[in-house]
Amino acid sequence: MCISAFNITTIDDFFLMVPFIAFLIMWTLQVFVLCYYSDMLIESSSEISNAVYRSKWYKANSVVMKDLLFVLRRSQKPCKLTALGFTDLNLRVFSKIMSSAWSYFALLHTVYNK
Repeated sequence: MCISAFNITTIDDFFLMVPFIAFLIMWTLQVFVLCYYSDMLIESSSEISNAVYRSKWYKANSVVMKDLLFVLRRSQKPCKLTALGFTDLNLRVFSKIMSSAWSYFALLHTVYNK
């Protein structure tokens, strides 16, 4: 990503820049969408246990109570998307990715202009 941004700033010909611009926009959008929906998944799955607890479970029969207990126990650990088990994807990770990409871009730009 930072190399695409670096190429955009150093290439003078617009037609050579277009693929790098498209790649940069699509890559950023793809990573944002993955992180955003993963963040929503984590938040939504965390709310399942609260919803079960707030329900009128005490008025249900024993079979339903056992099922609700199973759902409650399972929902204690939220569902999440990971990057090959390396890290959980969320908006904080997207912010770190963008920050790192900007740092590498600034480094490349500084070294190139010297």
